[in-house]
Amino acid sequence: MVVALAVLAIGVVSLIQLFSGSLRTTKKSADYSKALIYARSLMDEAYSKPEPLNAEGTFDLENGFTATRTVRFISSEERTKLYEITVTVTHPSGVTELKGIRTVYEKED
Repeated sequence: MVVALAVLAIGVVSLIQLFSGSLRTTKKSADYSKALIYARSLMDEAYSKPEPLNAEGTFDLENGFTATRTVRFISSEERTKLYEITVTVTHPSGVTELKGIRTVYEKED
């Protein structure tokens, strides 16, 4: 009887540990998903601006999330300019970074 209770107790403790690990994984996944949505939103906002260099900034988001958007000029040919936009979102489970390229065409005079 004592052996059976010991085996049962070990099984229950193992199940509780698995459940706890599952909850941590779910929280990390939710944080990553939110961070990706924030990053995509900030990236789309930068894409919509006529001058990407004006899109740089740091943002305080909800639930302990913060974001930084940087824009780097890459090159220019004739009337075409190329920029790299980086959005870094810091969240309770880590850091998520999203990069994109933006091409700006200057209008003919």
